[in-house]
Amino acid sequence: MTAAAQQLRVIDAGSVTAWRSQALWHGIADAMGGADAPVLSLCRPAEPYVGIGYHRRLDELDLPACVRLGLPVLRRQLGGGPVYLDSDQLFFQLTLPVGRAPRAVARLYAELLAPAVAALRALGVPAQLAGTNDIVAGDRKLSGTGAGQIGEAVVLVGNVMFGFPHERMSEVLAFPDESMRTEYLELLRDEIGTLPDLDPACVKQQIVDSYAAGLDAVPVLDGLRADELSAIERWEARLRDPAWLAGPALASTSGRQVKVRAGTWLYAGAREGVDVRVRVRGGRIDRAAVSAPSLNGLAARLAQTLVGADADPAVVAARLAGFELDGERVLAALAPGLVVR
Repeated sequence: MTAAAQQLRVIDAGSVTAWRSQALWHGIADAMGGADAPVLSLCRPAEPYVGIGYHRRLDELDLPACVRLGLPVLRRQLGGGPVYLDSDQLFFQLTLPVGRAPRAVARLYAELLAPAVAALRALGVPAQLAGTNDIVAGDRKLSGTGAGQIGEAVVLVGNVMFGFPHERMSEVLAFPDESMRTEYLELLRDEIGTLPDLDPACVKQQIVDSYAAGLDAVPVLDGLRADELSAIERWEARLRDPAWLAGPALASTSGRQVKVRAGTWLYAGAREGVDVRVRVRGGRIDRAAVSAPSLNGLAARLAQTLVGADADPAVVAARLAGFELDGERVLAALAPGLVVR
């Protein structure tokens, strides 16, 4: 550590309400000034809830199921899809002035997630960064992360899962039918992992140590400033506001895409009387179904042609070129599902 090392303020909020678990980092970012020291905040939600990104539609959720299960729905300022959150997850959030954060998205995630990866590796977990912002061990995702700007600060948020109810996650999402929900649940069980054998207190301390080392900073356990607490309270009120939950006016989307992790998702779409469903794993289509009365016996051949193709519009178009107009119709139904959200 250099002589010029600055402080890393560490705010351990402990177990908090669903709303405070989100308002905490929103408020810290809102109150941050350009000369402030970076802040690492930590908390665990005392109650389960569902979070959704700012630019996502509420109809991605099965809202009646959320009500039936007693799960509040909170819309965060940052992006990303719906997530199920509960007390089996430790949240960590790094907040720093905009001027100290990398501008390029890929570099931001690579640099700011490196300490989280290092923390898990120090605990014996063979963690690594996959895609842009997934932390994985082997073939299983261990941590969901996101980043964005709030006020004059950049925030990186992440979680460490000591347990995860795959069935409950599948229950809170909306699907066109139960067969797609079942397939999603199978993928969740295969691709989303947890760290049940690690002591949460040790994980927390290692995250603090790793971020302090990564930022060349001295970690200092601290409390919230008065301006931070005021901002957190404002954000908590905003998160409870039905108008905020409703979100911005968004254009309707074609089909239904449900992402599990980087490179893995499901899509069901239809266009001009053609229905297409695909499963993508590792960035390639590994399961496909095509149906349309007008295709007769061609549907099975078209589906088989899709299997093994990279989930890329140009690659899929080349695969389907030999089917001429029928191939174009299948591509039109499938193309929206090849753009990952």
